[in-house]
Amino acid sequence: MTEKKLEGTALLYKLIGEARTYDDAIIMGRGDPDFDTPEHIVEAAKDAMVNNHSEYTPPEGILPLREAIADRVKRINNIDVDPETEVVVTNGGQEALFLMIVAAMSPGDEIIIPEPNYNTYKDAVDFVGGKKVDIQTFPENAFRADPEDVRKAVTDKTRAMLLVSPNNPSANVISPEDMNAMLAIAQEHDLIIIADDIYDLFVYDDFEHVSPASLPGGKERTLTLNALSKAYSMTGWRLGWIVGPADLMARVKDLKAAISGGTSIISQYAGIAALTGPQEPVEMMAEAYRQRRRMVIDALDEMGMKYGVPQGGQFVFADIGFTGLGSAEVAQRMLTEQHVLAYPGAAFSKDRKDYLRMTFLQPEDKLKEGLERMKLAMESIMADTQ
Repeated sequence: MTEKKLEGTALLYKLIGEARTYDDAIIMGRGDPDFDTPEHIVEAAKDAMVNNHSEYTPPEGILPLREAIADRVKRINNIDVDPETEVVVTNGGQEALFLMIVAAMSPGDEIIIPEPNYNTYKDAVDFVGGKKVDIQTFPENAFRADPEDVRKAVTDKTRAMLLVSPNNPSANVISPEDMNAMLAIAQEHDLIIIADDIYDLFVYDDFEHVSPASLPGGKERTLTLNALSKAYSMTGWRLGWIVGPADLMARVKDLKAAISGGTSIISQYAGIAALTGPQEPVEMMAEAYRQRRRMVIDALDEMGMKYGVPQGGQFVFADIGFTGLGSAEVAQRMLTEQHVLAYPGAAFSKDRKDYLRMTFLQPEDKLKEGLERMKLAMESIMADTQ
């Protein structure tokens, strides 16, 4: 029997499993911050447990957390929402993205998605019986999605468009001009915008993050995802949210109730502490990522790789097509030969087999070592392909 070729999430989990067998493995692909959860957040969770906060919560989350989220999205994203009817707390960003897609789409609907993009959106679209319409982007213009390409992709079956900014894995930030143009297309064709703002606090140089729901006419048609995973180093706490107009959020709330019910109350109390407590840990992480970003860019330049300049987020998406090998094979050789794990672009899209995704999420000394090992692996690969 021929072995089935692994793709998407299955390919990533296979590589992650192998990486765990190496004591000296350096993980340069996975999106888990290497910082500890700030202590005041941990203390809030301990306090909630000691005081026996163990009851079920409403599917949409406890009101104090929804109020803190409403304050946050107003302060950071310039989005006005009613915490009573326009906020739903979720089990991390993963559940949030699934709920948004299912709430917005029906079988046969199309959604326009700039590529590359986070692979789980495809899984959610497939689950609902929808169709993903790709807009291809490229490193030479920092993976910018041209609004005119989006406009040309709209059909009478188009129901939504996905805007992830900063993007995972390309690290592109949608400019204010392009965001306004995307909104105009959505208004013209009565589309729902699925906005993923999870990396909104990590934007570099002079780039600017804009939430489509903050623009005139945007909130009425936009579901916006965010989570505490990246900004507060809380990936395992599983705490995210969706905000949007009351009519769409009623659908989200009903789905949340049916799928998983209320999110962990312990995590919700921790979330209140994260959003209302000291923000210095977030600022410290952002500054560390700026420094590490430069290290990765300099190393890739030395290796001769082309990439889209990372405008935000925690990733670099680099072109390894010059090796003549696919990304899965390059990633496998880096892992086997040098015990460094970068994520193959093929795991994000079948059209991105010539790319690798790398992250900044290692301490500087470990990141430096990982980049040096990666260089050795690339030299070995190029020697074999000459």
